Amino acid sequence: MNYKPYALNINKDHTRFQFQSVGKRGVFEKVILFQLLADDIYNLALLDYNPTSQEYSDLSVTNNGDMPEIFATVINAVTAFLNEYRNSKIYFEGSASSRTRIYQIVINKIYNADIQDLIILGLKNQEWYPFEPNINFEGFLIEKKI
Repeated sequence: MNYKPYALNINKDHTRFQFQSVGKRGVFEKVILFQLLADDIYNLALLDYNPTSQEYSDLSVTNNGDMPEIFATVINAVTAFLNEYRNSKIYFEGSASSRTRIYQIVINKIYNADIQDLIILGLKNQEWYPFEPNINFEGFLIEKKI
């Protein structure tokens, strides 16, 4: 996957990354939030943001035709976050099983454990496994290789 990510507006503690999705349906504000779940484990949330109401939603479907660019942007945010918080891990899953499946498809296309400095694990039946294609995972955990 070789797509150009959107420019990110990053807060000072590298936990909120805002960008604009520009596509066939217009311009949408998006936010990637990293929220502490437990000891050095952060939840990644990809959200639509309404600047007027200042509300976030992970349930909306913008269908803006720019999913590859959005995922390239999320990868940049993950990299920036883990460069700032080197010993942390990032957990994420979709707001619906169909979205989790899309995340798995994208990971399968872009992830190569042999050449990247990230480790991705998949959650299946409350156990963690190294990421593999063709396994339906329930969630994912990303960390930097040591």
